[in-house]
Amino acid sequence: MVPGHFTCMEPQDSTENEKKGKKEVRRLNVGIIGCGGIAQNHVFSMSLLENNARKIWKWKEAPFKFKPKLYALADIDPKQVENLSTHFPVKKIYKGSTAGYDLIADPEVHAIFVLVPTSDHLDYVLKAAEAGKHVFCEKPLAFTPEDVDKMIAAREEYGVVIQAGLVMRSAPQINYLKQFFEEKREKWGQLTNIIFRDTQEKPYKGAEEVHNSTWRKDKDKAHAGILFEHTIHDMDGMIFTLGEIESVYAKIKFVAGIEDIEDSVAAIISFKNGVSLTINSMWNDIDYSQRRYEFFFENAYLTIIVDERDKKAVDIRYKYLKEEEKILDDGGMDQMFREGIGMPHINAEVPGPYYYEDLRFLDAIAREKPAEVTLEFGRYVQKVIEACYTSSKEGRVIHL
Repeated sequence: MVPGHFTCMEPQDSTENEKKGKKEVRRLNVGIIGCGGIAQNHVFSMSLLENNARKIWKWKEAPFKFKPKLYALADIDPKQVENLSTHFPVKKIYKGSTAGYDLIADPEVHAIFVLVPTSDHLDYVLKAAEAGKHVFCEKPLAFTPEDVDKMIAAREEYGVVIQAGLVMRSAPQINYLKQFFEEKREKWGQLTNIIFRDTQEKPYKGAEEVHNSTWRKDKDKAHAGILFEHTIHDMDGMIFTLGEIESVYAKIKFVAGIEDIEDSVAAIISFKNGVSLTINSMWNDIDYSQRRYEFFFENAYLTIIVDERDKKAVDIRYKYLKEEEKILDDGGMDQMFREGIGMPHINAEVPGPYYYEDLRFLDAIAREKPAEVTLEFGRYVQKVIEACYTSSKEGRVIHL
């Protein structure tokens, strides 16, 4: 890691400040490229992190004061950037076809969130890294694993933090389950099968659907459909929980008839530890978007329902033999996760994976350490997904 990607606005004279007992202040100005739907999650999280930096980074105890600031917004669509800046005022906004590159060129911006269609990720990430900016890049990272390799090379060459937007790795529930399953191993027996279902209203219907965009039906912008764009999160979450994959067998369909944008997936994923995962993912026109996991052990089962439209976004229940069904406590899972990332002292105003992944990105920069959610994780899950596409085209099991 190359240190020094900060501006120390105060104190200016370290000798004079030592005499006065002042601490170095490290200011990190953050820019957002892409002001669509997902940007709202990250900008909201950034505003919370900015306002609570004193407590999060322990200014009284730390050797320096870390001050992140939402500084600039950029989008090719003037309406998008103007609307977001109305709700989250920033010092600078950039509009038009060169907006993202203009933001990257701004010497006052030190870290960048790349929140644009997948087709534009690679160039923005490479240009930002070359300019010495730290980068958070949404998933999927790029069209191919080989393009992710270019991002990895840039990270190493320019010594910047680059974090992959694999949000499940910052979900307290997924992190808790990994530990919970290990604790229950002897009592529950072997985990044998997982059934996963991912249904989502088509995310390319414009204003009539929550994403309020259309680019996901364009193969030149999105590359592929639901497996690549949505179920990638869940695939990565299971890889995080269970380890590497041995083989895949998949059937891909294009029910809506949009070229290369699959909207129906049935797959069998075999893990190296012997667990079998079945996936059913579909895009449709139903006003209904939900993820459902079912984990079957020899002596127990556990279900997870993720429904962002429900009052309780994540519901986890389990049953052991003939005992009554039990519900896992959100507070306990959240506390365990905060301890795991070295932040047991914080009390997230709106605890959740987007808040925590943004916190982890900023904390890596503050501590001058590599991102914990790495580009390599993103490359691996994309290799698994590409194997699913190959399996469907060739009608055979693909071994990784």
